[in-house]
Amino acid sequence: MLRPMFSLRFVGAVLLGTCAAGAALAACSSSNGGGSNDNGNDAGNGGDGNVTPNGDGGPCTQSSSLQIHFAPMYSAFVTDNTTHLFQVPAVVTGASGTALWSASDSSAVTFTADPTTGGTTMTVTSASTPSVTITAQVGSLCTSATLNITSALQADWAAGSARYNNGVPVYPGCIDQKLLPLLADSGITLPGPPDGGCPTQGPACTGCHGSAPTGGFFTGVQHTPEQTAGFSDEQLVNIFVNGTVDDGGPYDPNLLPYEYWHLFHTWSDISTTDEQKGMVVYLRSLTPISENGGLNFGGLQDAGIIESD
Repeated sequence: MLRPMFSLRFVGAVLLGTCAAGAALAACSSSNGGGSNDNGNDAGNGGDGNVTPNGDGGPCTQSSSLQIHFAPMYSAFVTDNTTHLFQVPAVVTGASGTALWSASDSSAVTFTADPTTGGTTMTVTSASTPSVTITAQVGSLCTSATLNITSALQADWAAGSARYNNGVPVYPGCIDQKLLPLLADSGITLPGPPDGGCPTQGPACTGCHGSAPTGGFFTGVQHTPEQTAGFSDEQLVNIFVNGTVDDGGPYDPNLLPYEYWHLFHTWSDISTTDEQKGMVVYLRSLTPISENGGLNFGGLQDAGIIESD
């Protein structure tokens, strides 16, 4: 099981509190379906009714007992450079059996079975339809959710990649200073900034995230679409700019306390609309990877609802 490993220099303050807690960028605090309740679907599931999906399963009955995770889902697509892959993993719960997946626009999405989750991996192939209805059919029952696709350009992806991989180290003395409001009366002495002062850019996201982060503070904290596809573009921006998650959880109790993450995870150098879109597009392009014991699909694996190898 991969868990964050705390550096005392980085979060001596962790000794003060219990972990009510969220991890870093979105992936670390991947909520229950992002902006919508993952216990429902947003594509016409107000009641049971007969529908005919585009798949090969024939007519089916729309059932509120089935749930697609995430619902809704969010991705992106770069229209002037098709070398970037935008994938969204999805699973359906509420019935046993193999689901048949289909899309209202078959030119926008392809499906590949995912034996690890028992669900599917959708690959976005077009942004011509910004909202695509995804249907999962199990036997005679089916359910639907909306996949929202942000149209982007290579320049957007490149800007996000440059910030994500900017090579700026994680300086404990710069991060820790943001925690001072929580530590004013604690008596804890924090390290100061480096001799040359703190850089104007925030640290590379790779310092704390991914399978092999360079900062040495966390291990295996992912923020790929398997953790973040339930967050809208606006919610992702709030996560990496304002350190906020709209619906408040859930949070892994082994991760950094939310109060601390909220204070330091506010990257003011991602301030313009273009910079923020670039980050969102780049995050959408990350290869879906399971965070073992983490908040995949809004915490379904932690809850034992779906299994992972």
